[in-house]
Amino acid sequence: MRVPAFSRYGRGMQAAAFFLCGMIVGAAVYSALVLDQTNRIVLNNYELKEQAELAEQQARQKEKPNAGETVISSIVLYVNEAPGREPLDAVAESALKERLLSSLKRSFMGRKIYDIGSDAALARSLLDGAVYPDIEKKDYTVHIRTALAADGRLTIWAEAAPLLRR
Repeated sequence: MRVPAFSRYGRGMQAAAFFLCGMIVGAAVYSALVLDQTNRIVLNNYELKEQAELAEQQARQKEKPNAGETVISSIVLYVNEAPGREPLDAVAESALKERLLSSLKRSFMGRKIYDIGSDAALARSLLDGAVYPDIEKKDYTVHIRTALAADGRLTIWAEAAPLLRR
């Protein structure tokens, strides 16, 4: 039996290989686009959850009648990355905000706004430099920078940075 000459199939094999490489590159580009879009949706979802929580908290605050004394009825928290450090990703920032907010609510929620000065030193000493472990497989330290109390709302600005182990 005779074997056909390979030169007869060279062009066809080149076309098939080119088509196969095009399919692989096209699938990689499509996968990258889908991954990017999914990442944007997840980040947008975290932002919308935070906005919805804040709006719900403000709505609950407006429903409560004023009893003469102003107490802290809501806490707004802003977490910034420490200068010179890598920025926090949205998932880690959201988880960190939840944990820090629960710590702050235990310390300040329902307290009189005019008595916050005496409690602030204690809370600051407890929470400033606090370590929040296992957030997206990292540990973070939080430093409270500014606290502002007005109209029954306590607004706190804090800096977070990944904990450097020695």
